[in-house]
Amino acid sequence: MTRSSLPSRASTLVIGGGPAGLVSLKYTVEYGEKWVQGEEPVLVEMESEIGGTFRWRGYENAELVSSKQLTCFSDFRYPLSAPDHPSLPNFVAYLHSYTEHFGITPYIHTSTKLISLNKVQSPKDDYKHLAVLQRVDSDKQPIGEPISILAKRVIITTGLHVTPNIPLIPGLNSGPIPPSAPKWIHSSSYKSRSQLSDKEVLILGAGETGMDLAYESIMSTSKRVWLGVRTGFLSFPKVLNNFSILGYTFDGNLPIDGLITNLFEDVYVHRWIAQSHLRWFISDFVIRRVMWVLTGTKAGCNQWCGELPPEKQGRAYVFLNKSAKAIRFINQPYYKLSSIHKKIAHYIDPPLPDDIKDRKIDIVPFPQKFDENARAVFGSPPKHRSKENAWKTEECKPDLVVLCTGYKQDWDWLGEGYPKGPEECEIRGVTSEKDLSVGFVGFVRPGVGAIPPIAEMQTQLFLLLSQERIPIPKSPETYHLLHSPTSRIQYGVDHSTYMSTLAKDIGSSPGLLDLWWEYGWFVLFVYCFGAAFPTFYRLAGPYRSSKAQGIVETELWATIRRRGLLGNIFMGVIPMTFYAIINISAYMIEKTWSFSAPLFGLPPPPDNIMDYYSNDKNGNADVKVKVN
Repeated sequence: MTRSSLPSRASTLVIGGGPAGLVSLKYTVEYGEKWVQGEEPVLVEMESEIGGTFRWRGYENAELVSSKQLTCFSDFRYPLSAPDHPSLPNFVAYLHSYTEHFGITPYIHTSTKLISLNKVQSPKDDYKHLAVLQRVDSDKQPIGEPISILAKRVIITTGLHVTPNIPLIPGLNSGPIPPSAPKWIHSSSYKSRSQLSDKEVLILGAGETGMDLAYESIMSTSKRVWLGVRTGFLSFPKVLNNFSILGYTFDGNLPIDGLITNLFEDVYVHRWIAQSHLRWFISDFVIRRVMWVLTGTKAGCNQWCGELPPEKQGRAYVFLNKSAKAIRFINQPYYKLSSIHKKIAHYIDPPLPDDIKDRKIDIVPFPQKFDENARAVFGSPPKHRSKENAWKTEECKPDLVVLCTGYKQDWDWLGEGYPKGPEECEIRGVTSEKDLSVGFVGFVRPGVGAIPPIAEMQTQLFLLLSQERIPIPKSPETYHLLHSPTSRIQYGVDHSTYMSTLAKDIGSSPGLLDLWWEYGWFVLFVYCFGAAFPTFYRLAGPYRSSKAQGIVETELWATIRRRGLLGNIFMGVIPMTFYAIINISAYMIEKTWSFSAPLFGLPPPPDNIMDYYSNDKNGNADVKVKVN
């Protein structure tokens, strides 16, 4: 990447060279305000190469858990022949091709670290953001003197996965540490199976990285593998296949993030239905029972232990764990499917070598400490566990502990007057009405979906707001996952709901009649039966693209065609019809309420149906109706 001299002024400063930063730069160059020479947009990246987490915190055998159809950007697609879930190096190569295709490479400055960002008085113009930058070498050591640059706008895209979150565990990495204490690493330092071979390994954390590394431990011929879990997890393979149903093997190989349809789930949804999250609860109710029929368990897809509490199982609450290769080894001692049920339906585990197939991963509670003999000391397992012995508390004395405990964000470099993170940005978690010249892009995480296309939509929204081309959106935020107030992660969203909300804010959510009139019935059909792919939101609105129709009629149509007739009936027509009835019923109730309220002295129907509900001390919902 370019190491040319930095300008002293930038129309827009983009901080971070991952997917969110690259798409922000591309839109700034293509759709941002015009600039004069010497004030061009600038992207700075601390590392020596673009790619962000995908380049610098990846590891051997890692691949995308979201599909290429959903992950890549709206107007630069993967070839149809490419695998549904590319490897991380392949995705990094895609990002390089993206920068070259759109000609944004000259604006990228790698090996350039941001030291601080402060607001300054600028009486002559709007260049009020002063960034202090430092060129660095491969060891992050400074080269030369710091560089100052004034910017009119700032887009922060430093990402969710940069600073490791390292819990302090006495006897391991805090307090008195005995000489016999096991070695430990954070998952950000893991690169290959050789680090796990011939060791007894304790993986702490049951997210997708934790599951990946538990599986890699098994495949690396480690001596023993434990998986430390705090509460539980919800496992689901990233592709829908390997089911035997009445003797017929379903091997559709369908990415699950492309199975949620648009019509009546994301578009034409009555606001009461959206505010109550009724769609999420109904789909969770149905999916859990379908999973029981297909695999014999409702805890997850073919997940026989490690389950979450029943009230937390579903898309409304958690990030779906789509790294499912390890689940067969976790299931080993607990898989009990009756012979009758197995004849009706069951999940088929892919074949493995004889020396691997009988190995197992033991689930243990998260350790409280390590004692003087380097043994893990556990607390009580979660009370909701369904298998009494599924959370081992016997001796666990690992050689290596791998902390798959996620990441945290550090905002110390932000000066006074800036939001301290996207959580202080009241406009869709992107920007604040207090200062529309500062945007945070790529800082929400979908329960099922991908961050790059969300970052693309967030960039579109930010540019329109900062240029005062659209009003500040005020509609309710119905896309947040229902996290506990004490949860470490508070930035979870439902992918399709969030994308649809941003599209409405931007003015790019296409109307059905408009789609039919301009593009014909085929594009309309694909839009209704397709998922929230970003290309759909380039068919109309301020970012309309001439490429969109061709992509919809080929690649996005293929995601529907691959489901087959029965798949589209069960995953399209039936849920679409059901949700249509619910939404139409809500509309009729609202109209009847509006008509009847003046006649009977009742209040008008509320804009937010949840205003009519509260919780008593026991958490029970009480209806609050105020009668005039």
